[in-house]
Amino acid sequence: MNGFFRSFLYALQGLRASFWEQRNLKVQTLVGLITVGAGFYFSITATEWCIILLVIGLVLGLEMINTSIEGLVDLVTLERKPLAGKIKDIAAGAVLVASVIALVIGVIIFRKYCLG
Repeated sequence: MNGFFRSFLYALQGLRASFWEQRNLKVQTLVGLITVGAGFYFSITATEWCIILLVIGLVLGLEMINTSIEGLVDLVTLERKPLAGKIKDIAAGAVLVASVIALVIGVIIFRKYCLG
């Protein structure tokens, strides 16, 4: 059981490192917190909560994976290589896709509360 708690602490260290080192993660966290606040304000349904929390988690998780991939690529090579840049771009593109989908989902969910 000691190994389980140790890996939990390592995961918390990863969260802290990601949050303090990544501006994008801070911005995405702020947007997520604003969205959660809007969910409380508008008293969204349980299903809507599940969807909102899922997409927030997806965006934040993908941002952390993107950060990990970028760090790993930098660790492997400090040279400017087209493949290294392509790998970083693809990882960033995954975050962008998830963010756009999260925005669309947010508009779909909150539109009815904001427009009447």
